[in-house]
Amino acid sequence: MTNVEQRTSSASVLLVDDTPANLLVLNAVLKPLGARLVEAKSGTEALEAIRREPFAVVLLDVQMPDMDGFEVARRLRQMEHGREMPILFLTAIHRDEVYARRGYATGAADYITKPFDADVLRARVKAFVDLFQQREEVRQAQVALRTRERDEAVRRLVAFERIATAALDAEDLGVLLKQLLDIFLGAADAADSAMVLLREGDELKAHAVVGLNEEVDERFSVRIGEGIAGQIAASRQPVEIVDASKSPDVGSHWLRARGTRGLYGVPLLYDGEMVGVAHIGSTRASRFSDAEKRLFTAMAERAAWAVARHVKRSRLHDVLSKAPALICIVGGPDLRYEFANPAYRALFGGRELLGTKLADTGVDREIIDKLRHVLRTGETVASNETAITADWRGDGERETRFFSFTMQPMRGRGDESVLLFANDVTAHVRARRELEAHQAERAQVLERERIARAEAEMASRAKDQFLATVSHELRTPLNAILGWAVLARPQAPPQLDRALAVIERNARAQARIIDDVLDISRIVSGKFRLDIGPTNLTEVIQSAVESVRPAAEARGVELSITIGEVGRMLGDSERLQQIVWNLLSNGIKFTPKGGKVALEAASAGPNVVIRVRDDGQGIDPAFLPHLFEAFRQADGSTTRRHGGLGLGLAIVKQLVQAHGGTIEAASEGNGKGATFIVELPSRSIPTGSGADGGHDRAPESAAISTENVRLEGLRVLVVDDEEDARMLLKRVLEDRGAVVSLAASSEQALDDLPQFRPDVLVSDIGMPGTDGYSLIRSVRALPSEKGGRTPAIALTAYARVEDSQRAFAAGFQRHVPKPVDFGRLVSLIANLCGIPLG
Repeated sequence: MTNVEQRTSSASVLLVDDTPANLLVLNAVLKPLGARLVEAKSGTEALEAIRREPFAVVLLDVQMPDMDGFEVARRLRQMEHGREMPILFLTAIHRDEVYARRGYATGAADYITKPFDADVLRARVKAFVDLFQQREEVRQAQVALRTRERDEAVRRLVAFERIATAALDAEDLGVLLKQLLDIFLGAADAADSAMVLLREGDELKAHAVVGLNEEVDERFSVRIGEGIAGQIAASRQPVEIVDASKSPDVGSHWLRARGTRGLYGVPLLYDGEMVGVAHIGSTRASRFSDAEKRLFTAMAERAAWAVARHVKRSRLHDVLSKAPALICIVGGPDLRYEFANPAYRALFGGRELLGTKLADTGVDREIIDKLRHVLRTGETVASNETAITADWRGDGERETRFFSFTMQPMRGRGDESVLLFANDVTAHVRARRELEAHQAERAQVLERERIARAEAEMASRAKDQFLATVSHELRTPLNAILGWAVLARPQAPPQLDRALAVIERNARAQARIIDDVLDISRIVSGKFRLDIGPTNLTEVIQSAVESVRPAAEARGVELSITIGEVGRMLGDSERLQQIVWNLLSNGIKFTPKGGKVALEAASAGPNVVIRVRDDGQGIDPAFLPHLFEAFRQADGSTTRRHGGLGLGLAIVKQLVQAHGGTIEAASEGNGKGATFIVELPSRSIPTGSGADGGHDRAPESAAISTENVRLEGLRVLVVDDEEDARMLLKRVLEDRGAVVSLAASSEQALDDLPQFRPDVLVSDIGMPGTDGYSLIRSVRALPSEKGGRTPAIALTAYARVEDSQRAFAAGFQRHVPKPVDFGRLVSLIANLCGIPLG
């Protein structure tokens, strides 16, 4: 605690307010003074406290419920302790002159509106606390001192009061400091000169001088630590020098030349910060009285407050001026500009705005109404991204821009103003709106794409379903045609056998075309899959050769097959057989009677090379680049000699590439035959390894002959809604010794199953009512003693990969597409029942 605070600790201050929160704020603001703070929550409490003791000053709220502040002040003046007691009115009421005059009429020392400036209020109160202490000293002096001393004390009291009421918010700091020095010297006993030096960096510069104008230029400066003023600044302690003109500590020639005898200086401190130094001199006396030092110290404290306030304002002004935000202050009934920082002026084309009415800039009426609302109510108004239209450039053209702003009331200086703090967010708003418009447009595009994709997916599903249906509808009659033709040929006479052979050959060609259409559809839609595993390539090639040999013999074409050590490889055996079958079939088809088709297969380093050569009609060089394109044929006219859809070679290329290989075609031209070369990576695997436990995978139609396989006594339940298909299967299976029971529907099959107790169930998939999938699920739901674990084969015209996967998932062990390969069917039934083959 400072000496001044210790000196004022005996004084009391009365705080009168009916709002506890306001009393709490006043306590916080005035506590640093060290005075005793007494609270009263009503006028009655306040008057009761004044009856008990005197107060240095009363801070009195105007608006209170039982007795307002004016009535309290009137009654206070009628009390013994209250006649001369200083009153500071505090009110939130708009500072109207009527209220102010009424307050001063009651004897108020000041009339302060809320919200108040804490520094100013604290300074006002401290002045009255000091004045109260001085009056106490005077009262004591009146008893102990002579009349002259009393008069001097009264003179100092007047100076104290003038110092206390000096306007802290004066715009010109130099004028205020000189006014304080004049007041002090007018009441001083010995002092006849005074100076205030303010800190600027590491120097002290004179800002106010009285009595030394001839000797000292007001631009005089001294470094901190040098000279008397510099030593006071460095030590932050008062310094007094007696007989200064003779003291070795005084090196200033102008002090010696003036004959200065007494010298006393104090640092100007505010919140622990040294802001300057003030010192006085006397040519009349070597020492200053304690009363004169106290008066000078009070003046220095007042000067320090004024300097600190000025520094704060200067710093605030610098911040506001350099801030990138838009800042202005408008006030008065016309809302004239009181301040506008460079950024704000730049918004208005750099125009000078001070003193200009806000309305003269063409700002929207809505904004002006908001500012008036802030002035009237004291409320803070904030807004984000508000559109404001004004004549920004001053050329008469109004433009709309967007701002986020805060309007803050400024009160307590005897007038009302509004601080406007804003950011121009026009670019941000416009960019966001463009982005939102772009996003909305993009969302529409995405929605259209989603709809188009959904429609495309629906069309793809419809196409897949259509192809499955076409396959089913074509394979079902082909199954009967091909099956009965195969069965009839062994018993047919030669002439009929030739006719049946034609039927069989064309039925198989038709089935091949259906397979090609389904394959190319899978390839185009990206649904084509390989079933990769260890494969015996020799058996694959042999199976393909045996499949095409009847066709070669029928056309009178010689087949020459040479298979070297090709070993085993990883691949899809059925698809590899399809590659070889297509190339051989293609060579046979384009080779005339008496011609030759040769196949050679051999290892070549890490690859297996398969060559198929024919001496047939050859390939036109112009068509050679398009040979592997789907639906392309060298002769597409209605008079072409060879049938087909032009899909075979396109499918072969896809199958070869899917295995990681390549295919090439060569021909010397029409009538000179053609050569196809397939290279496949061998991906050789050690003997005994592989996904299937080391067993090579070969096509199910390959290698092992099923001509001698018998199904003696096996009970087979055949389910098919087509009578031709049922009778065909009954004939085939009974010829092999099986006992066959026929069911025309899933419902009939479920009825027959417990009684017949088949060893194998052979069921069609596509049946009206309950299809084959539902049938097998119902069977698998039965207990084993009622046939729930009966082996089952799906025999269906639905021949897609997904159809076989669905059949396995439903509960079938095997899937056989129509037209049925009866040898394969017999071998599958035998395998499921544990009958050895071969």
